[in-house]
Amino acid sequence: MLILLLKSIFSSMFNGFASWRDSKNHTQLMEMLRGRAVFSGICGVLIFAFITYRLADTMVVSRFNRKEIRCFCRESTIRKADIVDRNGELLATSIATASCYADPSVIFNIDETVSKLSQIPGMPNPKKIRVKLSDKGKHFVWIARHITPKIQEQVMDLGLPGIFFQKDYKRIYIHGNLFSHVIGCCDVDGCGVCGLERSFSEKLVVDNSANKKLVTSLDLRIQAIVHEELQMAIEKFRADGGNAILMSMNGEILSIVSLPDFDSNNLKNCRIETLFNKNTLGVFEQGSILKILNVAIALDSGAASLGSVFDASTPIKIGRFSIKDFKGKGRPLTLAEAFVFSSNIASAKVALSFGAEIQKEYMRKFGMFDKLMIEVPELGAPIVPRNWTEATCMSVSYGYGIAVSPLQLLTTVASIVNDGIKISPTLIYGRRPRRSEQPRIVSSETSTSVRELMRAVVCFGTAKKSAVDGIDVFGKTGTAYKTTGYGYGNDGNRKRITTFIGGFPKDHPQYMLLISIDNPKSTSETFGYATAGWNVAPTAKNVLKKIIPILHDGRTMNADQQNLKVVKYIKLDK
Repeated sequence: MLILLLKSIFSSMFNGFASWRDSKNHTQLMEMLRGRAVFSGICGVLIFAFITYRLADTMVVSRFNRKEIRCFCRESTIRKADIVDRNGELLATSIATASCYADPSVIFNIDETVSKLSQIPGMPNPKKIRVKLSDKGKHFVWIARHITPKIQEQVMDLGLPGIFFQKDYKRIYIHGNLFSHVIGCCDVDGCGVCGLERSFSEKLVVDNSANKKLVTSLDLRIQAIVHEELQMAIEKFRADGGNAILMSMNGEILSIVSLPDFDSNNLKNCRIETLFNKNTLGVFEQGSILKILNVAIALDSGAASLGSVFDASTPIKIGRFSIKDFKGKGRPLTLAEAFVFSSNIASAKVALSFGAEIQKEYMRKFGMFDKLMIEVPELGAPIVPRNWTEATCMSVSYGYGIAVSPLQLLTTVASIVNDGIKISPTLIYGRRPRRSEQPRIVSSETSTSVRELMRAVVCFGTAKKSAVDGIDVFGKTGTAYKTTGYGYGNDGNRKRITTFIGGFPKDHPQYMLLISIDNPKSTSETFGYATAGWNVAPTAKNVLKKIIPILHDGRTMNADQQNLKVVKYIKLDK
């Protein structure tokens, strides 16, 4: 076009010169030349303006309007906030990594790309890479996520077309399996799979400039102690597993352990049974621990007092079944003795004194019929009898017929001894309702009596091996047989769960502890016994001896058993 313009200009000038030579009217010729020159100049300006516009559109405007290829998964590049314990110790964090992806539409030689990439250690095998690169219609496929800087350097040195890197974030759990069930873990895209990671998956997402943290109620020091002692007990008694919880009386959980557990950094290789959280998801019949609720109902309803007598001389027959005592006293027992010596016979008769309806009403008030809510998604619902008969009333009194999670049991018992004020458990530091907002479930007098009775169990009863010198620990043990699908088995093959639940100090409780051992075996030290007093009670003592120096705030903890008011209702064997 520019050539044509120049040609037109020179042609006009040449014709004009010829006309000037032949023309007699010089003025008329000059006017004609001027008009043609103006026309040619305007055309030239318009042409150059058009060329300039096209260059600007191609080089500047189109670049800003170009749509970038976006990742198909939003979570693949998210960064999540740190999770810390109550003291600020880091439990989970996100680190920046690189992830390798490809644009199959611009890869010309798939064979070469597959061959070179697969030779780098840490990259997928050739078959997987080839499958990813085979679809030429795609513009984005992941090759490898969260690769190391060394692998990234090796891939970049290959200079392969269509192979790129994207900034990514990988979730790291500092202490491996120590908090696996409570903190949980994330998948490769950073989405929470279980535990707090799943419950707070969206809320934990932060901008790169943010410095937000999720502060839990957990204590790294306490968790490590509880985990170690429980693991040693499982090995010592050749048990199938175990679980433990330490909770402050304001509802904050300082430690929660379920074994076996898994490494949160390596979810791919964990066994399915290790993912089961016994503390919140598992529901079990809790055995003699429920006698705490039974005696609380009797005292609070006025059906009995500490000195009320119940005959435990002979077993109770219910159809073809019998309620018996394990090493019973074979004599009438006061309510205090029935509790301290853990008599099934007397407990059943205590329950009959207030009846099934009152028992059911209190159980509902205690929250034993409802799923306990806490900040993890793995929650088991209680298994409650459909018909609350007299037989149900007696079996529930000593721990059978109703199944709840260990955390639900601990929360209920803690509420009873907490001056009767209901407790709401939490895993988040500072998230607790005001005491005045919580309902009362038993009277203050009942709460005091229950703590006295639980202290007497540690001093004189089945929990003597949990006693800690100088500390007025109160507690209760329980041994519950596990169902096999065809009943509870016989004496030769019965499986059991042994449990200790207790707290300290007695007069002003600050902490509550629950420990359970799943199917412990007898040893030479236990003289052939596998009940709670021989395995879980000493385990509780080992835990308490180590955690009390950390938790003790200088408060006087009187361990003088003579101060117990309930002693006058208990006849001790000489």
